[in-house]
Amino acid sequence: MTQVGDVLVDRYAIEAPIARGGMADVFLARDQQLDRPVAVKVLFPEFARDPSFVERFRREAQHAAMLNHPNIVSVYDYGQQGGTYFIVMEYVEGQSLRDVLRSQAALSPMQSARIAAEIAGALDFAHRHGTVHRDIKPGNVLLTPSGQVKVTDFGIAANPADAGAGLTQTGAVIGTATYFSPEQAQGHQVDGRSDVYSLGVVLYEMLTGRAPFVAESPVAVAMKHVRDAVVPPSELVPGLPPDLERIVMSSLAKDVNARYQSAEALRADLVRFGRGQPLEGAPAAPAATATVAATPATPEPNEQMWDEEPKRYGARIATVIGLLLLVAVIVYAIFFLGGGKDSADSGPKVEVPSVVGQTFDQASAALKAKGFKVARVDEVSDQPIDTVVSQRPDSGLLLQKGRTVTLTVSSRQVTIPELTGTQFEEAQATLQKLGLTATRVDAESPDKPAGSVLSTDPVAGTKVDKGTAVTVTVAAEPPVAVPSVTWQDQVAAQTALQTAGFQVTVQGVPNDTVAAGKVIATTPTGGTKAPKGSTVTMQVSTGPQSAAVPNTIGQTREAASAALTGAGFNVTINGCNPGQVILSQNPAGGEAPPGTGVTIGC
Repeated sequence: MTQVGDVLVDRYAIEAPIARGGMADVFLARDQQLDRPVAVKVLFPEFARDPSFVERFRREAQHAAMLNHPNIVSVYDYGQQGGTYFIVMEYVEGQSLRDVLRSQAALSPMQSARIAAEIAGALDFAHRHGTVHRDIKPGNVLLTPSGQVKVTDFGIAANPADAGAGLTQTGAVIGTATYFSPEQAQGHQVDGRSDVYSLGVVLYEMLTGRAPFVAESPVAVAMKHVRDAVVPPSELVPGLPPDLERIVMSSLAKDVNARYQSAEALRADLVRFGRGQPLEGAPAAPAATATVAATPATPEPNEQMWDEEPKRYGARIATVIGLLLLVAVIVYAIFFLGGGKDSADSGPKVEVPSVVGQTFDQASAALKAKGFKVARVDEVSDQPIDTVVSQRPDSGLLLQKGRTVTLTVSSRQVTIPELTGTQFEEAQATLQKLGLTATRVDAESPDKPAGSVLSTDPVAGTKVDKGTAVTVTVAAEPPVAVPSVTWQDQVAAQTALQTAGFQVTVQGVPNDTVAAGKVIATTPTGGTKAPKGSTVTMQVSTGPQSAAVPNTIGQTREAASAALTGAGFNVTINGCNPGQVILSQNPAGGEAPPGTGVTIGC
C-alpha cells in the first residue's frame, strides 16, 4: 500500500494524500528529477490484481496523455513498481466543483455559464480526438485559485479501441447515475452527445443547487433520466435568464437528436449567452418531456441493391425492432424499480401537493391524507423552527400512493451524519455546512487509511444544536522510529530522515572536536518513535568556535593587553615598557579560536 514517504521508481516522492476515488488514491508528490509538484494516482491493491482493471487504468493514462488542452489535466507519466500501478499527472491547486457546490449550494448564472463553457471546450477537444469521457460530474472538474477549469479522470473514457478490447461494450452501464445520459442508463452505445447531457446535468446543478433527478437508489435515478421530465430550472430559481434555461433544457433532451449535437455547439451558445448575443446552436424546441432514448441509427440499405418490395419488408422489420426495444425498456423499468403486482408503482398516481412553508405536522398530515409516506430531514435554516423548507419529489408531480415524500425541515437542531470512512477534510466540510464545528483527535489505526474518520462524538444519528463541537476521531499512521544519523554528513542524514517520512530542520552548533557539517545530535533522538510527518531537528557542527582578533596597533601596552585578554586570547608582550604604544601585532586581525596566542610589540 502506497504511503507518505514512499518514492516510486526512485523519482516520485509521496508527500500527502489528496483524494480517494472508486478505483484509486491520489497523492501530492514531488518529481525529484524536475523538482516540481505532481499528482500521483495509485490503483487500489485489490484492483491491481485484476488484469482488466489494470488495462483500464493504463488506458486512462493513454487517453488523457493524448489530450493536450488548457482545460484538461495533463498526464506526464505511467508506471509500475512491483504490484503498484500509478499515473503521474499535473498537480492542480484549488478545489473541485463538487466542493464549491457543497460550500455555496448554487452559483450565479454568469459564473455557471463560464465554467460550463470551459468544460465544453475540453470535451470538444477530447471528442475530436476520439475520446468520450462518460463520467462528467462536479467531482471530476477542478477549479484553480484563478478560476481556470480543469477536467480530470478519464478512467472510464471510451474510444473505438476500447470496444475491440472488450472494455466498454454496448450494454455495460458505466458512469455515475446522477449524471447519466438516458442512453448510458440503458446500456446503449454512447458518443459525444452523452457527455453533452452529463454537462447539462452539471450546469443544472450549478444553477439550482440540486441535480435534476434524485431518488432512493442509483437505479431509480438512472430510470428517471430515461422516463421523467426535467423540471425547468427557472421553477427552482425565479428570474433565471431564459436563454440560459434554453441551453440547459436543450442539453438535457432525452432524444440525442434533439440535444446539442456537439460540445462545441454547446460551448458556442454559452459564450454567446455570456456576451449577451442571440443563441444559435440550441434546438428550437428542446425536448423536455420523457421519451425513450434514441438507439443508434441503422445504415440505410444501398438503393442500387434493393427494389421497392424489400424496402417495405425493411420498414416492417424496423417497426418490429422498435416495438421490441420499447417493450424491453418497459420490462427493464419494471424489474429495476421492483415492479409487479405487489409494487407500489402498480397503484394509482396522485399529484404531490405543495407543503413548503407549512409546519412539519401539517405537511405530514396533508401528504398522508393523499396516501404518501413521509420522511423527515432536519436542516439548519433561517426559516421558523419546524417549517418545511423543501420537499422531494416537488409538488405537481404524479406519484404512486405508498411512495415516500422527503421533507427538509428547519430546525435549530441537526442530525449528525454518518461520517465513518470519509476523509477528515470532507467530514469537516459536511459538519460546517450543517452549522457544526469539528475538533480533530488522531488515533493510531494500522488497518485504516490515514486521515479517514474512525468515529464521531456525539455519534451519527444524534440530534444536536447548531454550533455544537463534534469530536472527530481520525486514523493516524502508527509512529515510526527516528533513524539514528549522529556523526553522519548533513546531506546524508537529512535524506535518511526525509525518506523515513519526517520533516527536517537544521540547527548549527559550534564544536571544537566535531568537524563542520557532521550531525552532533537529533531531537527526538535516534531510535525514538515519532509520528510520520513530524519534525526532527538536527544539530550540525559548524566547527570550532572563532572570535574576532582585536587590532591593537596604536594603543598603549596596557589597553592592548586588556583588549586581547578580554576577547579570550593569550597575550605575549615583546620589549614594551608601561605606557608605550604598540607598533606590531601578530596576528593583527581576522578570526581565531579563543585561547590562541597573540604577540604585540613596541
